[in-house]
Amino acid sequence: MSEDKPLYEFPYDTIIGGTAKITADYIVEQFKNMILSDIFPSGYMLPNENTLCEQLGIGRSTLREAFKVLSAYSLITRTKHGTFINDSKDFSSSFVINYNFQESDPIELMEFRKIFEAETAFLAAQKATTDDIMELKKLLIKIENCKTNISSLSFYDVAFHYRVAYCTQNKLLISMMKLISDTYYKNVRKQFEEIDHIGDRTTYEATIYYHTRIFDSILLKNSKLASEMMREHLDSALQELIKMGKNK
Repeated sequence: MSEDKPLYEFPYDTIIGGTAKITADYIVEQFKNMILSDIFPSGYMLPNENTLCEQLGIGRSTLREAFKVLSAYSLITRTKHGTFINDSKDFSSSFVINYNFQESDPIELMEFRKIFEAETAFLAAQKATTDDIMELKKLLIKIENCKTNISSLSFYDVAFHYRVAYCTQNKLLISMMKLISDTYYKNVRKQFEEIDHIGDRTTYEATIYYHTRIFDSILLKNSKLASEMMREHLDSALQELIKMGKNK
């Protein structure tokens, strides 16, 4: 008598494909596509970290970085009992819009963010709770401690901006921020990597400065200043993008 096969076998071969090197970004894309295609059913518990790392041929830091991003998208939930796939209906309904953001020019995305996030910061300063302030402070400290860790700096930069949107308590604003986070993360990481390659610390220092000013403004419930600091921050990043483009 043959043994019963598991109800669902993890598709390692599909994820590995023919790629030469599996990065965190690659895992995020593969998992996201599989979740949205219902290859991973809602509620499915993923294999443990050791098994995934061994079968995919990756380090734990790579897997955890990917899981951070997937968790931020609310595509997975991590608990002490395991990592579970969430219902993708809300995410998949906005997939077309997300695709448009992915295909957008980095400068166009930054121009959009400057308009969108300035007003988001304005509302965040009015509605942020004590818990929101504490979470923003934790993220600010993590950004300050990243130093030369580009991967962590990029992740916590995006997480900080997402938390500002979360402070608004406005579901539409939060959903829109979630939509742009994927493309935003890739762009900001690429920007930090290019700047780090030439040894320029100016942008890192500006990141610390503006995030601190934005945090202080929200803490003081100064909506006007929060909006101004966010707009100035993103305008500075936009000018850096334009400058990098001209130097290529």
